[in-house]
Amino acid sequence: MNLEELTLYQAYVSACQKVPNETAIYYFDAEISFSKLLDRIDETASILQNLYRIEKGDVVLVSLPNIPETIILFYALNKIGAISNMVHPYSPFEAMQRYYDEAHCKMAFLFENRVYKELKSYLDFNGTVVLCSAGSSLPLRKRESYYFLNRKMIKEIKKTRKFQFFHNLSTKLISVEKPIGLEETSVILHSASTTGIAKSICLSSKSFNFTADRVSEIMCMDPSEFIGKSLISVLPSFHGFGLCMTMHAPLTNCFGVALIPKFSTKSIVKTMAKLKNVICICGVPTIFKALLNDVSFTSSKHLKTLRNCYSGGDSLNMIIKENFDTACIRKNSRCRLYEGYGLTELLSVCAVNTHRRHKFASIGYPLRGVEIKILDEDRKELPPYQVGEIAIKCESNMLHYFNDPEATKATYVGDFLTTGDLGYLDEDGFLYFKSRKKNVIKVSGVAVFPSEIEKVISSLKGVTNCCVVQIPDEKTVNAAKAYVVSKNKDPERIQLACKKKLISWAIPKEVEFVSSLPMTKYNKVDHKKVQEMENKKRNI
Repeated sequence: MNLEELTLYQAYVSACQKVPNETAIYYFDAEISFSKLLDRIDETASILQNLYRIEKGDVVLVSLPNIPETIILFYALNKIGAISNMVHPYSPFEAMQRYYDEAHCKMAFLFENRVYKELKSYLDFNGTVVLCSAGSSLPLRKRESYYFLNRKMIKEIKKTRKFQFFHNLSTKLISVEKPIGLEETSVILHSASTTGIAKSICLSSKSFNFTADRVSEIMCMDPSEFIGKSLISVLPSFHGFGLCMTMHAPLTNCFGVALIPKFSTKSIVKTMAKLKNVICICGVPTIFKALLNDVSFTSSKHLKTLRNCYSGGDSLNMIIKENFDTACIRKNSRCRLYEGYGLTELLSVCAVNTHRRHKFASIGYPLRGVEIKILDEDRKELPPYQVGEIAIKCESNMLHYFNDPEATKATYVGDFLTTGDLGYLDEDGFLYFKSRKKNVIKVSGVAVFPSEIEKVISSLKGVTNCCVVQIPDEKTVNAAKAYVVSKNKDPERIQLACKKKLISWAIPKEVEFVSSLPMTKYNKVDHKKVQEMENKKRNI
């Protein structure tokens, strides 16, 4: 049966039936076979259904790093017809409570290390919380070591009697599959809307399986070649690129996922050396830049095993691509670094360069079943080489923005989803990116919304105006800078307020106090002029 005709859970079961004894998940020194992973998924589905009374259509918040429990919950929730609300595991308490409340969640699975950092606040969390540990799926010796090293944290959490631990849950009851319709919401992800305002995006099983069904096309490999191979999963599960392309897509195509909860070049090199079967790494440009700067990676003999590497989430500097390809050539590897294009409203990739079809500086050729148009300001189609807004039509398009029909309607032109990105097509149909129309900053590939930062800063006493713009950064490619009009000129106050309410990538790297900001004729801060002013200072 075609993947696009299955739910997420059914797609995994289909792969499991083909390769039950192959390894589905590598997690440090632990290996979980496809059949063992299915057992854990089914047991978790039973716990959710019978112990917590999670029913079809209920929303459950999942906020975890790349650990096996993330994947187990993702499929277990889909089996019983519940909706996964995937949230950044390092979101501060206030943001986590907001995500929980806005989606009317029935319960939440949170990362114990993150909860411990704000334990006092979480004692007042309004909702049912189950904690997941990075150690519970480790082999016995590593698991014992993990719990010993974290004994203080675990003791203090247990003392509160507020939370249950995922690894302590069990039931002898059996779950009943209650499939969600293929075009009904299965997953909620959070990202920039096409206007740059943070939105919750509703996606279906069909969205995920449309992309997963094109893995052979993307990798330029026969499906039989995937068996016994693995892909390194270092991109986070709260992001469509990570959740679909580095977790769901490989698993439903019968090859394993090597989970890395926290990126380091050492962890990538060590995983490649241990497994000897890694054929793909997906990442944001900063990941590949870091790998190139580590001689243990560029000199590794295991580069020869790699078949494909893909960059997304932000624009790829062509120097990084050329240097990466050169490193592979030196090791007689057929692997090349290719760039693709996608956004959360499309779940993941919709255009990509491949071995068979690629052009230098292009962000890719449309996948099978994807149509791309370039639109002018009047939303009329432009000819090749004319720059306009990129619009996409495909089966992976989002269903809608959560509880926002007006924003959903404004995003579409007929069946085409407008992206808020500017680019053009050449005469062969290859897509080229020019700039972002929407007001969003990509920091290490993570979408950061100036409007959210400005909201936090504006709430501070004495602040009369502010504007957040993008600045270059050696480590994260881009970063945020805040221009602030305030009597209190303490930059630490600004950064501490942001640290309390926003993810770490959104904390302004620089704060500059000014007496006034340029305004539009509608008496709003002119972001464009402030950005131009900043660019001029830096000779950009």
